[in-house]
Amino acid sequence: MLRRTLLLAALLPVPVRAQRLVVPEGEHLRIVARQWGWTVLRDVTAPADAAETALVLIRPQRPVPPEARAGHLAATLRNLRPFRFGPLPAETEVRIGGLPATVIETTATGARSGQILRLRAESRFAPERSWLLVAAAPPAAWDALGPEMLAILQDFHSG
Repeated sequence: MLRRTLLLAALLPVPVRAQRLVVPEGEHLRIVARQWGWTVLRDVTAPADAAETALVLIRPQRPVPPEARAGHLAATLRNLRPFRFGPLPAETEVRIGGLPATVIETTATGARSGQILRLRAESRFAPERSWLLVAAAPPAAWDALGPEMLAILQDFHSG
């Protein structure tokens, strides 16, 4: 009986182990939510009534095959509800953390506030999962917290 059980167990599909996210926090930027697939970091020192604050958004995505990567990041950004975009610059192809990636640096408008934001977005392409990372802030907050936001993007990894 035990032998039959072990044989049956060997034939069943093995569930994919959940990837552990390593999301560094900064001095000002802390994880404030993990919901709907997003990990959200916000500037916890910003005034409570601020229309926009510095933030970092991280979300896993389905894997994107190499032939579908061109234009993927721009299309994804156009569908992000918190932001409105004008014409987007071309994606830059880079390697981040050993993974192929595309990057867009641009400005956006906060959908609710109408405030102009500086924004850096990255799509990182791994074989089993892709990642969307977005750092955004009003220009004055970007000037103050841009290095902290970019360090969080750089230090993010799964594994």
